[in-house]
Amino acid sequence: MKRIVFVLLFFFLFSFDAAAQSKPVAAVETTRATFKSDGCSMFPDGKYRDCCVEHDRAYSSGGSWTKRWQADKKLFKCVAVKKGLQHKFIAPLMWLGVRTGGVHWLPTSFRWGFGRKKSSK
Repeated sequence: MKRIVFVLLFFFLFSFDAAAQSKPVAAVETTRATFKSDGCSMFPDGKYRDCCVEHDRAYSSGGSWTKRWQADKKLFKCVAVKKGLQHKFIAPLMWLGVRTGGVHWLPTSFRWGFGRKKSSK
């Protein structure tokens, strides 16, 4: 029963995120020159920190729902191929974390599109 509730909750959150990100985004400019990464946000920086920095670079500029999905998938693959069996377990945990915690409408410093600035037009 708990498993079913968890799966339903996960799909509800995921579908809400997909619908929210399909709306047009206001005019923005990216700030690649001032890009900063905190490594693996809210997760220990291990031998996969390089994966997290690359993921942060994609999250900084934001974009479509498809781009976010691709960035998260790339993070999963990058962590999963690292040496050590533990990375096979860490990769899905990180993927689940970024899918649920990285939505653009949360007021966090690691959300999708965190490097965007609204234009002053």
